[in-house]
Amino acid sequence: MRTENSRCLVLNGDYSPLGIIDWKKALTWYMKYDTHNSRSIEILDFYKDDYILGTNNKHHPIPCVVKTFKYYKLKNQEVNFSRKNLFLRDNFSCQYCGIKKDINKLTYDHVIPKSLWSDTKSSATCWTNIVTACYDCNRKKGNKTPKQANMPLLNLPIVPKKNIKYLPVTQLISNIRYNMPEEWLIYLPPSYIK
Repeated sequence: MRTENSRCLVLNGDYSPLGIIDWKKALTWYMKYDTHNSRSIEILDFYKDDYILGTNNKHHPIPCVVKTFKYYKLKNQEVNFSRKNLFLRDNFSCQYCGIKKDINKLTYDHVIPKSLWSDTKSSATCWTNIVTACYDCNRKKGNKTPKQANMPLLNLPIVPKKNIKYLPVTQLISNIRYNMPEEWLIYLPPSYIK
């Protein structure tokens, strides 16, 4: 078995991408629940020209795409606050200069600096007070508000609602885009492939 074939694409009940799991987990999930159970999955495709060698030299196909029988609703759920999700919300762009940068060249900035934060009921590190910033703009703004630094925000920070943009599959696919299994291509929207 080739190591690049260890990943399995998981599709929602409506065939939209949900995530990526290990092929062993997909096979276990498939066998654990019978096909009439709402938690079961269907194996849609296997890796071509690759297999697992079983007993008596029997070749077993490796699942590469599975689909849930149940549709999992993702809209109107809260998105976990994390650096990765913050960068996704802000489209990997500095919210002061507007330049889009690689994730390694981005940081985050407290719109109202922690030292000036007066709301005792909530933390200064939250969706509505953090924005993506490049290192240069973050240094330039320093420990000031955008008004004090004369650096207006391009977009107000908001609490995002869950959608496909925030799914783990989005980040994983963007990382493996140039080494994506051929078998996945017909199941993914063009926005994932370009």
